[in-house]
Amino acid sequence: MHPFFQVSSFESSKAEHKPISLLISDIPAGAKYFTTRAGAGAAKLDLAETARWVIHCQAFDFSGIKTGDPRDPRTKSGKGYPIGVGWAGQLGGVLFEGRTLFQTLMLNTVLRTSDSSALVPDDLPVWERAHPCVGERADGPPAGVADLLTWQSRRIHIKYEGRFAVGVIVGIGDPVDSHNRQSVEFMTRWRYSDVQSKKFGEPRYFPKSFSPDRGLWRGVEGLLADTAPAPGKPKDLAPGTSDWLDILLYHEILNGADSVRPHAFALEYITQSSVIGAAVDDQLNLRIALFGRTGEGRQYAADAVKAADLAVAAVVQLAGTLAEAAGGKADGPRTTARARGFFALDQPFRQWIADLGASGDYDAYLDHWQREARFVVSKIGRELIEQSGASAWKGRMVGERWLDTAIASGYFWGALRKALPNAFSEESNAS
Repeated sequence: MHPFFQVSSFESSKAEHKPISLLISDIPAGAKYFTTRAGAGAAKLDLAETARWVIHCQAFDFSGIKTGDPRDPRTKSGKGYPIGVGWAGQLGGVLFEGRTLFQTLMLNTVLRTSDSSALVPDDLPVWERAHPCVGERADGPPAGVADLLTWQSRRIHIKYEGRFAVGVIVGIGDPVDSHNRQSVEFMTRWRYSDVQSKKFGEPRYFPKSFSPDRGLWRGVEGLLADTAPAPGKPKDLAPGTSDWLDILLYHEILNGADSVRPHAFALEYITQSSVIGAAVDDQLNLRIALFGRTGEGRQYAADAVKAADLAVAAVVQLAGTLAEAAGGKADGPRTTARARGFFALDQPFRQWIADLGASGDYDAYLDHWQREARFVVSKIGRELIEQSGASAWKGRMVGERWLDTAIASGYFWGALRKALPNAFSEESNAS
């Protein structure tokens, strides 16, 4: 019997363990001023919580120098040198949540792709393989989904006192290249790298993560099942689970009118991936019909996001122009206006897309969204204009053009009308 997700013989040159709090990712290293856990609460863990943090460490551990086992050929001066973050830490994870735990498991258990079966005969989880040794595994890259889901990116050994874990050593484990793993990793988006593809003479795809400051809805098109790219123009790939939903929808195993919740989860690493800087945890409610390759609604969803982007760009331009007209710098006001615009549109868009597809009149849905976006962004624009101040109303030469509040206002309304034409159509028809 072997310890779960550990190597029983793994040890340091001094046969010492570090505090068990090393496993807890939200306890900062060094000065622990900004943490909600310290003292006795971090000095020992019960067995159930320890198991959860061991899984987390194997999946998301940051890069950096680790403890080295003297028997591992990679160890130098008692140290194991960086092999990168854990496998899940390299991903922009996407989990589809259903109505029940069973449905959630089935939505994320991909049995086949649009091309072939996803099952591999030699694919086994780590507990059905030979127990890992202290060094790097010798039998190559992940064989399949089960192998990758239980990939041992670290060598871990826990020290126990009774029914509590009190110490741990963490070393480097099995490295894995991230490119072109889309046949075994179905719970992330994939970006096509033109530079890497040209360098190595083959198409190369890499996991595409999420930005903590960008709402999941702004990239909703990337979550939907892939459509055929234009000839000679490779494109990014949706998660394999999205294609799985398309297959289930095609075979009428799922009802397109039902909803599913794409849940994005990821960590952002900083300082050469040696520190966890931020976490991503976001979700949407979408009708399953949107995931069909031939579904009409997917284009309307993409058009709605594009309209939102252009509308926010209009208010960003307004903020920058007003700042320049007043004699100031444009960068700060533009950044603030962009954040304010997307924040204001966030909840309205989530509510809108949750209902998209409830009826077949997609044009009416898009019209409704553009009117809603106009209302939200117009309010921000008017406030910026009203608060622009006497200097901006007076205006000045900026480069070779004259800028003032009136001119900035004209630019804004023209750009907004272009971004949201459906929201202004009634006014155009009336004139």
